Amino acid sequence: MDKLMAEVDQRTRLAGANKMELLMFHLGTDETYGINVFKIREVMKLPSVTKIPDSDPRILGLVHLRGENIPVVDLKQCLGLGPLEREGAKLVITEFNNLKQGFLVEGVDRIIRMSWERIRVPPPMIRFKGQGTVTAVTMLDDGRMVLILDVEKILSDIAEKPDEEIYKGLEATSLTRGKHVLVADDSMVARKQITKTLERLGMTFEEASTGKEALERVRALADRAQELGKEFTQVVQLILTDIEMPEMDGFTFTKLVRADPRTGSIPILMHSSLSGNCNIEKGKSVGVTDYVTKFDARHLQEIILKIFGPSSTESKQGGT
Repeated sequence: MDKLMAEVDQRTRLAGANKMELLMFHLGTDETYGINVFKIREVMKLPSVTKIPDSDPRILGLVHLRGENIPVVDLKQCLGLGPLEREGAKLVITEFNNLKQGFLVEGVDRIIRMSWERIRVPPPMIRFKGQGTVTAVTMLDDGRMVLILDVEKILSDIAEKPDEEIYKGLEATSLTRGKHVLVADDSMVARKQITKTLERLGMTFEEASTGKEALERVRALADRAQELGKEFTQVVQLILTDIEMPEMDGFTFTKLVRADPRTGSIPILMHSSLSGNCNIEKGKSVGVTDYVTKFDARHLQEIILKIFGPSSTESKQGGT
C-alpha cells in the first residue's frame, strides 16, 4: 500500500498535459470503478469505525486519523448494490472541496494513466436512469470497461441541503444582470448548482459536459460574433470550466481558448473539487482568470462580482 500511495503522490504532480491518472477499484461485483488520483489522500486497511446513531445508513461511522474525524461511506451501498463486506476491505481517503471522507471499497487494483480523449461521457439513457452517478467511462487495453463515478453526486445525495440554505442572499446586480456564461462541467450535479447560482444573479448560460464540446461551443460562438460584426465578449462574457472533463481537461481547454486571438480575452473562471495550490498555479500558468473550489454559491458570486468589477479589466487573463 505504501508503494501505491508513493505512486499516487508522484502522479498527482502531472497535471495539465490532458492526461489523467485513475485509481481502479472493485466493490465486490464484476464491474471495475475508477477515481482520479488527484482526489486521493490515502489508501489503507479499514481501521476501527465508530458507529453514529441515527446517521444515514450509507455512512458506516467515523474513523479517527491523525487528529481528524473522517466519515466512512459505503460506496457500494451508495450505488444501490447492497452493503459491502467489511472483511479485508480497504478505505480510500479522498478530499473534495477541502473536506475529507473515506470510501469503503473491496480492493484497489492499480493506477493507470491515459489521455482525457479516451474518457467518454456515457449515453444519455445511462446518465439519466442512473441520475448521473456514472459521469464517464473508459476502455482498458484488456477490454475491461472502467466506470468513473461522479463523487460530487454521491456526496450531494448523502448530505443534501435545501436551496434556501445553499443560495440564500444571492441576487442580480448591475454587474451580473444579462451577462451570458458558458458552463463546462461533466457533473450533472455541479452544472445544476452553478446554473442555479447564475439564474439568481440574473445571468443567462449554456452548458457543455466535456472539454471538447465546450471548445466547439466557444468556436461556434466566435464564428457567430464575427458574422454579427461583434467582439466575442459581446456574445459571451464569462467561461466557467471544471478541471476534470471527458475528452479534454480544463487546463487544455483554457490553453486553446487563450491561443485563439478571437477568444483570448474572455474571463475564464476555473471551478473544481480538486483542492491544492498545484491546481491553482497550473490554472494561472494557462491563463485562468480566477479559481474557486466547489461548491459555495456565495463564494462563486463573490468571484464573479470581482471579475466584472470596475477594477477587473487588467486581470481578465492569467491570474488573480
